[in-house]
Amino acid sequence: MTPTRRTLTPLLVAAALLGAAGCGTETAPSAIPSAPYPVLPTSQAPPELRRTPAPPVCTPEGISIGMGTPDAAMGLRAATITLRNCGDRPYTLDGYPALRVLGEDRQPFDVRIVRGTTQIKDAGPKPLTVRPGRTAVFGIVWRNLVTDPTTTAVAGRYLEVRPAPGRPVVIVEADGPIDLGNTGRLEETAWGPPRG
Repeated sequence: MTPTRRTLTPLLVAAALLGAAGCGTETAPSAIPSAPYPVLPTSQAPPELRRTPAPPVCTPEGISIGMGTPDAAMGLRAATITLRNCGDRPYTLDGYPALRVLGEDRQPFDVRIVRGTTQIKDAGPKPLTVRPGRTAVFGIVWRNLVTDPTTTAVAGRYLEVRPAPGRPVVIVEADGPIDLGNTGRLEETAWGPPRG
């Protein structure tokens, strides 16, 4: 049975409408997050930055320094760095350690170290003597923000710590990336006794 003009017309109109609907249209881009700055989850760190660090070793100065696993919430990161006196003499600290964030190649990033923070408790600089077998701690705080997609984000692998002026530096392997994004800022607390 040959289709008549009357039955073909609605089919042709429908085909034309479907064809027009598919021409010249694009899928709308996905919505931009409402937060002012995107936050990069730690889980997106490259696999080489997620390995477990080696345990700290006792240096010729008679100390060992290790970094705890960063605590992350809403883009804010915080980690505790612990100095243990593994020697046989008291070790004196006073105030803030000198820090540098290093990459996988142990080269320093251009990061501003801010002494003092309101993000976690900081008792401020005070003299502290660490007896053999005892420990002292300080905290570091940073935000993982990327505000400029044209800038390479900082993902530090090591933290260089000079415990006190005139003392040798200790390179501490981070337990997870020190992922500053492109903020270029790391805040620190002063040395203090371990929190009970």
